[in-house]
Amino acid sequence: MLREKNRQIALITGAGQGIGRALALSLAAKGFVVFVNDVNADRANQVVDEILKAGGTAYVKCADVSNEGVVRTMINGIIAEFGPIDILINNARTEPPRPEKFSLGEWWDRIFAVNLKGAYLCSLACFDAMEQQGYGRIINISSIQAYAGKAEEDWIAYSSAKSGMLGLSRSFAKRGMTSGITTNIVAPDYIETEVMERRWGKEKMAQYANSVPVGRGGKPDDVVKAVLFLIDSDFITGETIFVNGGRFVLS
Repeated sequence: MLREKNRQIALITGAGQGIGRALALSLAAKGFVVFVNDVNADRANQVVDEILKAGGTAYVKCADVSNEGVVRTMINGIIAEFGPIDILINNARTEPPRPEKFSLGEWWDRIFAVNLKGAYLCSLACFDAMEQQGYGRIINISSIQAYAGKAEEDWIAYSSAKSGMLGLSRSFAKRGMTSGITTNIVAPDYIETEVMERRWGKEKMAQYANSVPVGRGGKPDDVVKAVLFLIDSDFITGETIFVNGGRFVLS
């Protein structure tokens, strides 16, 4: 087993870009051994290269989290070689716009497969080893859309799947609360990432930032701070931290 003494193991799904990338870089900088999961090998390798150049430790794990067999192989492989996964961050997601090849029904299935089923499969695969060692943190990255909803046709499935994370998280919280395992949700508003910039453009991002009650747009580091807080806490479980700049306060 290659586990290094006093170094925790973190698996972050969907970590090739955006919030997942920021989480991977931050946890690696804090000394975690980070497994970067993404379906895109180029993106995952780029993140791992950044971590290695900064002196951290990271490995690529390309896998589709909606595939049960693939998830089991990935996580069992990590556990066999490095020991239990201490921190699981379920960040992998698929979101609108809907590709033309998908009907609305197919889009619903795909959205739920990645956003909700993927989080379930990864949590389940990590859980037993966490329970045996008496420690674990499962953090599910949801969205403001899970709680506010969104009326556009392509977004209904996304809002529904992200909302399902509440039941998932509270169920795992109940399952792990006597074994040192906490499960929580971080639910961000739109976050200023390279993904959002490509989709919206700088002008629209600036307009949205001006509409946020605290006077600025959300940054990846805002999500990172919430996640680090939950990693550190052993008393908070089954809860949701909203990272939305006060938007719910004024809604």
